[in-house]
Amino acid sequence: MVPLHEAQLDRRPDVQAKLGGTPGYLTDRVATGQLRGLVLGSPWPHARILRIDTRVARAMPGVHAVVTHADIPSQAYYGLRKVDRPVLCDDKVRYVGDAVAAVAAIDLETARAALRAIVVDYAPLPVVDDPDAALAHDLPEACHVHPQGNLLHQATYRRGDMQAARARAVHVVEHVYTTPRQLHAYLETEGGVAEPDGRGGLRLFFGGHNPARECRVVADMLGLAPTQVQATGSPVGGSYGGKDELTIQPIAALLAWKAQRPVRLHLTRPQSVDFGVKRHPMRIRMRTGCDAQGRLCFHQVDILADTGAYATHGPEVLDAALEHAPGPYRYDAVDLRARLAYTNNGVAGAFRGFGAVQVQYALEQQIAQLAALVGLDEAELRARNLAEPTAPGPLGQAVVPFDGAQRALDVARQHPLWLGPHRWRSEAGRYLHGVGLALVHRSDGFGKGGPGDSRMVLALAADGQIELRCGFTELGQNLAGSMRNVCARHLGCAEEDVRAVLGDTACTPDSGPVAASRATTLAWRAVVRARKPWFHAMTAAAARLLRCPPQALHPGRGGMFRDGQCVLSYAELAAGTGDARPCIAIELPAEDPAGNAPDTHFVFGACAALAQVRVDCWSGAVGVERMVMCAALGPVVSVQGLLGQMEGGAVMGMGLCTQESLECIGGHYTARNLDAYFIPTFADAPQMEVLAIENLPAGDPIGPRGAGEISVNVAVPAVANALAQALQRPVTRLPVFPADVIAMLERDNAI
Repeated sequence: MVPLHEAQLDRRPDVQAKLGGTPGYLTDRVATGQLRGLVLGSPWPHARILRIDTRVARAMPGVHAVVTHADIPSQAYYGLRKVDRPVLCDDKVRYVGDAVAAVAAIDLETARAALRAIVVDYAPLPVVDDPDAALAHDLPEACHVHPQGNLLHQATYRRGDMQAARARAVHVVEHVYTTPRQLHAYLETEGGVAEPDGRGGLRLFFGGHNPARECRVVADMLGLAPTQVQATGSPVGGSYGGKDELTIQPIAALLAWKAQRPVRLHLTRPQSVDFGVKRHPMRIRMRTGCDAQGRLCFHQVDILADTGAYATHGPEVLDAALEHAPGPYRYDAVDLRARLAYTNNGVAGAFRGFGAVQVQYALEQQIAQLAALVGLDEAELRARNLAEPTAPGPLGQAVVPFDGAQRALDVARQHPLWLGPHRWRSEAGRYLHGVGLALVHRSDGFGKGGPGDSRMVLALAADGQIELRCGFTELGQNLAGSMRNVCARHLGCAEEDVRAVLGDTACTPDSGPVAASRATTLAWRAVVRARKPWFHAMTAAAARLLRCPPQALHPGRGGMFRDGQCVLSYAELAAGTGDARPCIAIELPAEDPAGNAPDTHFVFGACAALAQVRVDCWSGAVGVERMVMCAALGPVVSVQGLLGQMEGGAVMGMGLCTQESLECIGGHYTARNLDAYFIPTFADAPQMEVLAIENLPAGDPIGPRGAGEISVNVAVPAVANALAQALQRPVTRLPVFPADVIAMLERDNAI
């Protein structure tokens, strides 16, 4: 176990660029001659499109392109598992902000005037704003968000004799838990530049997770070969999943293609709120029972999620919720059901924690309440019910053996914060304090059947830098620093010898999407796989120049070494080998076993957390005072990267518990800017302690587990459990606002 602190921070290789704003984000790519693009979004949450008249707009001086659905030359829809999202709407709109038309003009003023000149006639349809009502059997056809109906996806899993397991249960806890819609609130809203390349193709500069996929979607839309579209996707000014899916890229590309001029399209914050994806709101009915000794007998879960107007990552999010509903525990019987409904409530999609965080919050509330009924310490009840490290996964699938949950729990239960009081009052009873414990495991990478293959290149560049080239993008997670550290650890070179080449389809292979810490984990695996052929290529090349046996040489810090001395720098080796410089292509196939069911995961990490909260009985205000996270994720690749991910994610999870909820009433968001939707600031951040448990079983084939999401996953249930402890009642709805606290206290005559 390693306590992490600021003194251990490794310097980010992009620190000067970040602090100096050079080259900046891709939305900062401003150049002379660019046109400004704007999108006309629907004012209606659900309506038929009767007519679109763009004649006046097209005739306006300074307007170079006006596009509608009719201007798309080829594939007009796109999507991930389900192709259901139009680039521009044709027959109807399905949420407020749904894109109907777009313009490109010489400046913003002209573009705004052109938008105002476009006439769209709508015939309003009934608004479907409740996921339960959306799935009613007798729903009129006018209430169908899509022709096939409003059930986008459903999944089930059952195991064991439920009737017998329920008969053995002595204590049963049942609640309905509700989690809110959450806004990503990234620094850089969606935007970028599309420009003709002068050779019949396009160049795209948009922050996102997978530039190669952008190329495919845009090429399909325009009827081009994939090689005719180049995409640069890095760096990104924050994503948290919100830029994992295409949003405005196809629209900007269509405008640039139509105008044959560069087009810059950048959403304002209100436009981003309307247009972008959000965290899926969920209603989770959970019933869990244990025997008199605290052994879990059965677990029943029913999940209903609201995906909004289009599928995006919705099916994968629901599958993740189902898979994480049992947690790291074992039961005699489980019965899991999950449904995903189309509605007119905006669009939900990928968000840090990815479907798991909602059910983990509910499950850890259940576990804490069962422990109280049995009369056991919560940590002890968890320990009694942990699945073995070699046990099958939550849905019965084969998984990589991992003892992370046990290791994380052992550290947390011995921490002084847990060994002290779990509830107390201060300042003459005004403040209630509570300490909560949570334990989660979190899947890594994509589920079986997802984009598991990944390609990278390890090469010696002309200037002597060792380049790890991959299609991943820098989202702020210190990916470049992590890749340098991985190469230095496994290739014997110095961090300064390494350059990460990221997210440009012109010079990097398709590595698949960035998702949480997938890029770091795959970079580790890629470099480990390439180590032997790399050493062979480097020593063979150096031996030819030095006229010595290759076995006498080995790579080191700054160059090739013999007898403890650097005899050839990497720059000299590069110059001497010319076009024959060492270059290793690496292909990582999906690691999931053939027998695993689709959409299940093969790799899991684990984390336990303790949270201490303070509740003001006068105002109802909730503050999170302390957070201790015990992360069992294998080797630490980058101290700064791990601390940033764990601490930042914890604050994001805290916000979900205490203040963030984007309501949608009648298809309209109640907030469209950060003056009405409040997120935690540095002033709200608790005192945090991160303990790294660098556990890897012998022969582990994976390497480090991801830190990109798990702190969100564990912080939400830890804070919720601390609030439940302070208030001495279950927390069944998030977030907990001051008015909710006062209502609870008044109900219990506590104030």
